[in-house]
Amino acid sequence: MIYRYGLYRDPARGWIAGVAAGLGERFGVSAGVIRIVFVLMLLTMPVLAVVLFYAVLAVLMPAKPLLIDAYPYRRGYRREY
Repeated sequence: MIYRYGLYRDPARGWIAGVAAGLGERFGVSAGVIRIVFVLMLLTMPVLAVVLFYAVLAVLMPAKPLLIDAYPYRRGYRREY
């Protein structure tokens, strides 16, 4: 997998842009922990700086590609009628 060790955002699991979900997956923690860190940063730092930091991360981090299984019938998948 190409994106295993890279830094990317995960819009499928994210609330706004997927930055917290991508950072959480990269560093092996829950996305909720990263969100709490962002909230703590909002409380202790100037709001504009934190919002700008998040926006820069959302623009610079590439989105995680969707992996679609091309052969769903090979692994015991049965269609339900």
